[in-house]
Amino acid sequence: MTQDLAAISGLLKQRDLAAARDALSSALTERPDDADVADLQAELLLLERRPESALQAVRRALRLGGETTGRLGRLGRCLNNLGDLIEAERAFRRVVEMEAGNPDGYANLGHILRRQRRFQEAEEALLKALDLESEHVGALRTLGILRLATGTPAAAAEVFRCAVSNAPDQPGLQAYLGIALHRSGDLAGAEEAYRRALEVDDSDVETWLNLGITLQDRDRLDAAIEAYEEAGLRAPGNAAPRHRLAEALMIAGHPDRALAAAKRADELDPGHPTGVAVRIAALQALDRRDEADALLGLDSLVTSIDLECPPGFPDVSAFNTALARHVLAHPTLSYEPEGHATRRGRHTRDLLLGDKGPVAALEAEIRNAVDGYLERLQPPPGHPFPGFVPRPHRLTMWAVVMDTEGHQLPHIHPAAWLSGVYYVELPDSLGAGGDDVGGWIEFGLAPDELRRGVETPVRLFRPAEGRMCLFPSYLYHRTIPFAGEHRRISIAFDLLRKPGS
Repeated sequence: MTQDLAAISGLLKQRDLAAARDALSSALTERPDDADVADLQAELLLLERRPESALQAVRRALRLGGETTGRLGRLGRCLNNLGDLIEAERAFRRVVEMEAGNPDGYANLGHILRRQRRFQEAEEALLKALDLESEHVGALRTLGILRLATGTPAAAAEVFRCAVSNAPDQPGLQAYLGIALHRSGDLAGAEEAYRRALEVDDSDVETWLNLGITLQDRDRLDAAIEAYEEAGLRAPGNAAPRHRLAEALMIAGHPDRALAAAKRADELDPGHPTGVAVRIAALQALDRRDEADALLGLDSLVTSIDLECPPGFPDVSAFNTALARHVLAHPTLSYEPEGHATRRGRHTRDLLLGDKGPVAALEAEIRNAVDGYLERLQPPPGHPFPGFVPRPHRLTMWAVVMDTEGHQLPHIHPAAWLSGVYYVELPDSLGAGGDDVGGWIEFGLAPDELRRGVETPVRLFRPAEGRMCLFPSYLYHRTIPFAGEHRRISIAFDLLRKPGS
């Protein structure tokens, strides 16, 4: 029977899951209480991406045969796949306690710590794995992803190059190398990495999309459009390639084709902010202004609310002072983080992770304001907003701290359905109106490459401390640069399109 189990193990390593399943069925019938058979069953179920069933098999193997590093490693993998990161961490820590020289244990521990955003601890575990096995591909892959997450793409590229040299046939590594090279400014290198990844596996939609983005950034729009079309062919039910295609067609000066692509995307993912935003831009370019204005909803869908003082604070001014203190001391506050529209300003990550402090009171006020907004909302029939409203609301919040000439470029929030901003602290030099609108928020103006000189309607709002503004996430918006020395602190938020839990 030992020989039979070795044969099943070989089939699993070859990823011949059908043959392994048949052979394992016989082994389970003959030896239902054998821990080694349960180990193989758990491994098969993991490879079949059935983590709940795999977890049952792992726990049965532990009952039958006790703890081994292999069983604990599979336990950690199951728990990781099920999102139980704390228990997964505990399993992998037990692996390295039992076998201090186990590189897989340290690599898996680093992966779990990275997922928890405990980056320093994660790097320590990954470097330990690489000390034990310098070419450990899993550790290199996770270390590269970690360095992307911490804003060091050039260092990430070096790690991924090392991983690729050890596993050149893994297209995912080449794809990650492409991401790192793109973010570090080496667009030619990124294109080469994506093309190599597609030579190994041309079915990966994300790699086609990333190739298209790289080509677009290299001002090769026709090639980018071809890449997005290839992505769409490989994922006929996925709206993302159509969104990218629609934007590229608009930039290339084909609003009629862009509108068709955006409508197709909307059929696949109704109300997605990117699809609606491109539809508006295309309709404006085609001089179908009534249709565009109806979608924009500048007069009916954008609103402002003056906050009443939350419980526990003497007045709104004291509440804002507490918020400002919390934001300025937040450990994630960083200058012009990559991927955000903020210029000449600082930006936090999600304020709802970790110690919320006074943000917890603001969260409650936002939820109440959103419910009131929805009760008052009366969009015309057939309008894409608000569309499906997930319940319960899933909220994310971040702070933006701007200094002199601070501003935000025109942008939308593709992951959300409703967005907003709350004003905590404003400069004395805030514009008074008329031609003086420094520091105000403006809605409706898309980036230049999407407008192509077309006149578009806009709506400006004058911020005020204690005021909240709510708007559909598909509306392009920007902050007007302001003069003066005093800082401007706001807290932006999204109601995400995926439901909360």
